[in-house]
Amino acid sequence: MERTSSFFLFITALLILTSVSQSLWSQQKYTLDPSTIKDPTGYKLRTGDRIRILVSGETEATVDTVLNGYGSVRPAYINDVKLAGLNVDQAAKEISRQYQLQLIYRRPSVTVLVTKYTEQMVFLSGAVNKKGPYILPPEVEGMSIVEVIARSGGFTDIARKNKVYVTRTYYNKSGDATSTKTYEVDVEALSKGTLSSGSAKRFWIYPGDRVQVPERLI
Repeated sequence: MERTSSFFLFITALLILTSVSQSLWSQQKYTLDPSTIKDPTGYKLRTGDRIRILVSGETEATVDTVLNGYGSVRPAYINDVKLAGLNVDQAAKEISRQYQLQLIYRRPSVTVLVTKYTEQMVFLSGAVNKKGPYILPPEVEGMSIVEVIARSGGFTDIARKNKVYVTRTYYNKSGDATSTKTYEVDVEALSKGTLSSGSAKRFWIYPGDRVQVPERLI
């Protein structure tokens, strides 16, 4: 009888430990993905952005253009240059490099300005007050999931706030989709700051992400 009792106590303790471990894992697992860290180098150009290219001292080389479906533009006098994924400083350096390679200018001073951002949308479904697309502010690279949901009207009364799913598609340098991952995010803990030690304080939402909020059992 004593052995049976000890066995049941052991099983109970094991189940509790497993439950706690799973809870901690559900809070921490998405922190292992590098995309949860905001890129410190600034806004990245993307297809549909309208930009102005200026070359110092060469007014005839000024070009107003839009990044095409390949993420490229055609500056004055040279072939297409791919700029998608670069910030404006990196884009200016790349155009300057191409001018030198194609023997147009020896030491060009190039400036790239964004004159109109393309719309960056995320999609919300489930137990949120405003379902459908949400347009991110044009000047941001991403936004925390807590802020996205708040700006979209917040959760409904029956939302399961501790288990929100974010589906994200990843692309290679050529712009081809390579994989899709779904993350389970404890938004309630993020908003209250009660995540376990070592977990990220924010989960970033990026253009194209799909946020699905399940309903809790009543």
